[in-house]
Amino acid sequence: MKTLYEILEVSETASKEIIEKAYKVLAKKYHPDLQPQEQKENAEKIMKQINEAYNVLIDETKRKAYDEELKQKREEELKQNSSYYNNYYQNVEKPSYNNYQNTNQNLQEEIKKRQEAIKKQAEMQQKMQNDIKQQYEQKYQQAYEGYLRSLGYKIKYKWTWKNYKDFFIAISIIILICIALWLFPPTKKIIVDFYESNAIIKTIVQIIGKIIVAIWNTICSIFTKNSNP
Repeated sequence: MKTLYEILEVSETASKEIIEKAYKVLAKKYHPDLQPQEQKENAEKIMKQINEAYNVLIDETKRKAYDEELKQKREEELKQNSSYYNNYYQNVEKPSYNNYQNTNQNLQEEIKKRQEAIKKQAEMQQKMQNDIKQQYEQKYQQAYEGYLRSLGYKIKYKWTWKNYKDFFIAISIIILICIALWLFPPTKKIIVDFYESNAIIKTIVQIIGKIIVAIWNTICSIFTKNSNP
């Protein structure tokens, strides 16, 4: 059975702020209104568990009592397991000295295999959880933006550093390709012939050239005025 910490996907030493953030993320992820019709019932059950876990862990008194109860349960389980293994090993025939080394080696290999299998399973589960979390966050974002659009709002996306970086890289690649084409004689000839034979392109290039020259002259004049006493 999952603990309340596992339900909220936080550690048992998580602060109040982390618990609140985890609750908000899970509430968005499993909100029944954002689920397909066939998953609404399951989402409602999960949300009920999330709310119950949050109500206990966010309250210091309830959380302290729950931690004590959890500690006692684990101690009882440990005692039961210890008692079981003690009884088991008492009834098992003790290996002979000659077979001890082989038995120990086989046991270590088996433990290693199980550890690797558990590690792979945990990695797969974590990956699945991250994928599901990302999908639900996207659905929530789309639903929220759709709601804002229905109210007449216009959605504007703020450019991040990654967007500027990708834009700069794309422009740099285009410039490098143009320079390479210009330095390659056959393509240079094709570009020049196309430019000379197309009046519209020629006019556009001339206009752009004049604008660039005008901007450059303006910048030079500003620096010249500032440099003169």
